[in-house]
Amino acid sequence: MRISRAALTLVLALAGCALRPPPSQPEILASALPAETVIPHEWIADRYPGAVTNDWLSAFNDPVLDAILAEALANNLDLLQAADKVEVARQMVTVVGAKLLPQIGGKIAGKRTHDFGDEDYIKHTHSHTVAALNIAWEMDVWGRLRSQRAAAEAEYDAGVFEYAYAQQSLAATVALNWYLTTETYQLLQLAERAVEIYAGLLQLAEIRRDSGKSTDLDVVDARARMETAMSELQSARIDFDRARRTLEVLLGRYPAAEIQAAPHYPPLPPPVAAGLPATLLERRPDILAAEYRVLAAFRKREAVRLALLPDFSLSLTAERLGDHLLEVLHLSPYRASVEMGATVPIYEGGALCAYLNIATAEQAQAVAHYGSVVLNAFREVENAIASEALLARQLEYAQRALADRTRAVEIARVQYRAGRRDLLWVEELQAGQIAAEAKVIQLRNARIANRIRLHLALGGSFGGGLAAPGGLSK
Repeated sequence: MRISRAALTLVLALAGCALRPPPSQPEILASALPAETVIPHEWIADRYPGAVTNDWLSAFNDPVLDAILAEALANNLDLLQAADKVEVARQMVTVVGAKLLPQIGGKIAGKRTHDFGDEDYIKHTHSHTVAALNIAWEMDVWGRLRSQRAAAEAEYDAGVFEYAYAQQSLAATVALNWYLTTETYQLLQLAERAVEIYAGLLQLAEIRRDSGKSTDLDVVDARARMETAMSELQSARIDFDRARRTLEVLLGRYPAAEIQAAPHYPPLPPPVAAGLPATLLERRPDILAAEYRVLAAFRKREAVRLALLPDFSLSLTAERLGDHLLEVLHLSPYRASVEMGATVPIYEGGALCAYLNIATAEQAQAVAHYGSVVLNAFREVENAIASEALLARQLEYAQRALADRTRAVEIARVQYRAGRRDLLWVEELQAGQIAAEAKVIQLRNARIANRIRLHLALGGSFGGGLAAPGGLSK
């Protein structure tokens, strides 16, 4: 009993060894970025005041996109793998935390022995049985096990945020590929019209040649341009089918290129609020995940450092023995024991110090990774904000150019029929008009794609509500 009281007194006396506080988010940021790198109070590219909001998907007012995104969230295989990783991390918290609790085990065994001999009095058979209950507890005096559990919890938190970012990335990727199918569909339609246009020019060249108003050169050149247009039509079909297959794989479907594309783009939603650069650190799930990876690395290093100190353990055993010898000697079959000990690392060939150096390097690696994620997040936002106005102006100029080229083609056709211009000049203008229309189609999608990337870069979720800092339910 005195041993039990002494053990209890020691445990209570040493239970106050608290863990070291982890680094705060400002401390991690200061360590991750160069000293001369300063985060501005406002975005450099442009200013979009207001808090970042969620539910950006509804701004496009596209029911088909809503439906296929729901399908992707349910069936996308990469997202299912990410969910399983989170579950593994959650179970690891239980596994590591179990080391802090007493380990209880039992044993039941029996043995029957027969002695052989020449004399009858030597020959006999006897049985031996044992039933035991053991309670073993490693006393976490210095906090090594608690550090391991804290590391597992931080890794689970990081996994939760990584899964949230995977969901947001999937939503953006599905939306990007959905409108890419619209772009490739419109380009396919344009390629089909181009074949019809050049076929008409070929027919017109043949008529003028037969009437003696032009030569075979116009016919051969017109035929070559029509064949080139037919070749580009095949390329447009390839692009359209590839875009649809990519989208189908994202939805978990077989890539059969059967999904129907939207024939037109939706209206571009109004500009979005971008918040402040500092709030991005508390909102984007991938940044929060990287922060928790730093905390996990810190706790792992603490656990390795504390492994250099002695380990204390307590073991309680109660058992009942069944043996004929105990009966002969009139001894009690019940027995209990208490064992308390300490394990001290003395020499392991430098392994423990090497483990500490490894953990230190892994913590530095996690800090550097955090800094890289932060800077890349700022880059994505600045690029998307800057591109908003630039793409709008680019599209405006492209639309003006398309209108002028369309008018030029109309004038050229009239002059060609009147014999004032040759066919080559008309074909060059026609090629420029088709290229200008393709550019307008691509720029319209580029504006939508940039808006989707801006939403993803800002950390706003595709669901409803305000994007509050750290607003993720675990």
